[in-house]
Amino acid sequence: MTVNYRSVKESLERVRDLSNLSDRVKESLYEKRVLRLVCGDTYLWIFNSRDRDYLIIPRMYCSCMDFELNVVIRKTKKYCYHLITQHIAEGRALFKELHVSKESLNDILVEVLYIGRSSTLRKLLAYGGNS
Repeated sequence: MTVNYRSVKESLERVRDLSNLSDRVKESLYEKRVLRLVCGDTYLWIFNSRDRDYLIIPRMYCSCMDFELNVVIRKTKKYCYHLITQHIAEGRALFKELHVSKESLNDILVEVLYIGRSSTLRKLLAYGGNS
């Protein structure tokens, strides 16, 4: 199955009226659950939920099951709530930025993609951030 990533991007860019956002998106923005991990010139976006973590490629992809099922396979949605939250967070600087080492960035990426939750990331957040 292929997804038209251009339609995901276009749908996100049309979101202008923030008053219509779900409480879930607003709460996530308020709690700054969107993280930008920076390592030199490289950065990754992660959505840090209470139980899981998701890799986000802005305006294109989220590693959550909702994106895979409802955006890619069923095509019943244009994007998941993690993507819209990241899009708004980036545009309004409502995200946390963490400077991490190459090793930490690699560990976080592997944990998010293979386990769905990064203990490395959660340790960094618990101890104030940067590695």
